Amino acid sequence: MKTTISLATPAEVETEALVAVVLDHAEPAANDKDKKPQLKVATTDAAVQAVAADLLSSGEVTGKPLETNLLHKPASLKAKRLLLISGGSAKKFSSYDLRRVAGTAVRTLKARGIRSFSFVAPQGIPAEEATRAVVEGAFVGNFDPDYYRSDRKDQKIDAITIVTTGEKAALEKAAAEAEVLGESQNFTRDLVNEPSNRMTPTILADRATKMCAETGLKCQVYGPDKIKEMKMGAFWSVAQGSDEPPALIVMTYTPAGAPQKPVLGLVGKGITFDTGGISIKPADVM
Repeated sequence: MKTTISLATPAEVETEALVAVVLDHAEPAANDKDKKPQLKVATTDAAVQAVAADLLSSGEVTGKPLETNLLHKPASLKAKRLLLISGGSAKKFSSYDLRRVAGTAVRTLKARGIRSFSFVAPQGIPAEEATRAVVEGAFVGNFDPDYYRSDRKDQKIDAITIVTTGEKAALEKAAAEAEVLGESQNFTRDLVNEPSNRMTPTILADRATKMCAETGLKCQVYGPDKIKEMKMGAFWSVAQGSDEPPALIVMTYTPAGAPQKPVLGLVGKGITFDTGGISIKPADVM
């Protein structure tokens, strides 16, 4: 997915859909039933606020988090559509909530066959932080796990533009960092979703080796002989229960200027197949 930063006025952005966040500025009430939402679009653009004003004051919008409303041919805007997504309470709204809103925007629009859109970064969150949240949320929301379905639909977002303010170079750097975070999460989800016959230790090691080559990491993969040589008895004994050979994957990241010590090591295990929890249970309690 291509990411672009725009410093234009939201109303002047030509796009298939312009996404804006709606926040509730109402004060907390003793009884939620008595609470009336005070909804406002989180932007300083008067044209966007004017387009949304009638809908937000109609009482049809509750303001509950991730509620969506799509307006076609919004007057005074160059966008073909205006998608309003509620972010909940203005006082509690954070970058975490913004990530979820961005993901909702992607899922809502791609389900309608829309391939690109622009997202208005809301006020109240620093521009670079907001950019990171929107981009990361969009990438995660664009993940498609249905690649084995015979009736899979070609629905995805190809491009997103973040409409914001600030120094463009810094904003582009923030967006690039968020892309890495989003793509990394999707890479992990892809590995986890694979069935055991398509994600053996050998295949997992191959995927890790390829990923390291693409990102500049050092990667070493040790097989049965090396595992036994290092006297990793617990690892080897479990691995003998499978016809698939085990793989010990060691990835090393040594950034420029990094000190020799201390060395930070993260140890985890990639379970490609596990029946331990099943086989030890008696049949009558399963």
